[in-house]
Amino acid sequence: MNRALITGAGLIAGLLIYVNASAQDDQPNKWAPAGIKIDGQAAEWPKPLQFYNNVTKLFYTIANDKENLYVIVSVPDPQSQTKIMRSGFTLSMNATGKKKGGASITFPLTENVNTGALDVPEASRALIAGELKKQVLANLKEIKVDGFEGVPDGNIPVKNTFGIQTAATFDASGNLVCEMAVPLKVLGVTAGSDKPIAYRFKVNALKREDKKELEARRAKGEPAPMPGQGPDTFALYYSADFWTRQTLAVQ
Repeated sequence: MNRALITGAGLIAGLLIYVNASAQDDQPNKWAPAGIKIDGQAAEWPKPLQFYNNVTKLFYTIANDKENLYVIVSVPDPQSQTKIMRSGFTLSMNATGKKKGGASITFPLTENVNTGALDVPEASRALIAGELKKQVLANLKEIKVDGFEGVPDGNIPVKNTFGIQTAATFDASGNLVCEMAVPLKVLGVTAGSDKPIAYRFKVNALKREDKKELEARRAKGEPAPMPGQGPDTFALYYSADFWTRQTLAVQ
């Protein structure tokens, strides 16, 4: 009897875990907030954001109107912030609803952004790290795209003619906020479609070269190469991701 009860309890717990993990799938998007502007600010978005994923430590909402798909991500976790600032965040979108492949955007691409941060005295860096990170994000020049209809694969300007918009900054609470807008047409999606779209949210890992560079600078007593660089821990060198699936909102 006890064994049966224990087994039954285990099955129920497993089912509850499964339901909680998959509850977000196939829910409708939110309708895009009025006057939405892709500027890295969450002011016009309803609070709190719709979902949280514990694997990536991201809060997020997916929305749309008749022309565009919108995604906002808020990142409070310092390690996830560090990985995104160094290697970017990748959003993949598969219009077939399959949780694999799809078109993708990766940003911010901070590798070639020079803000003069290394000229700041070590004693002052901690005090102005937040402003330096905002400056890095304000000076981004490119994003990386792949698989969109009518858009060349590879790096394209942040200010492009394809209607793909991205922006990122840090809010007053220290959260890294990333926003993006993608025209439905470059996804091959028709407004009002009731077919689910699959989304992959991926926090990219730091590169091995980053670790070598960081260790070399520390050995010389020099500051970290990125303002606000987080602790050098094992988890930074592994990506974190998840898939979800949602349908378009209809108004």
